[in-house]
Amino acid sequence: MPPQLALLASPQANDRRILLRAPQVLTISRVDAVLSGGTSPSVSFSLRHGADVSATGTAATTDPITVTSTTTGSASTSFQVPEIPAGHWLWLQITTASGSPAVLTVSIAMQ
Repeated sequence: MPPQLALLASPQANDRRILLRAPQVLTISRVDAVLSGGTSPSVSFSLRHGADVSATGTAATTDPITVTSTTTGSASTSFQVPEIPAGHWLWLQITTASGSPAVLTVSIAMQ
């Protein structure tokens, strides 16, 4: 499966972006993220999945993923719950944002 790409303009706490509905069991293997713009920007987000997008869902990581780089980005390869069951939705939930980032770009590799 090709990586899923999400772009969020002016990310703010509690923003949510639905990324996909898993056609079969998928496993998250890598998440890359980078910020554009802002003054010392920082964004933390979690990847969550569940059958009901209005529910809290299951987090892929215990702690949110934090990105502060506007140049090389950051990579995450360790996940406590990397499997997304078939039929579940996957979404990105912003937990905190500071420094007025213009864009958060996230690439999610799955198998």
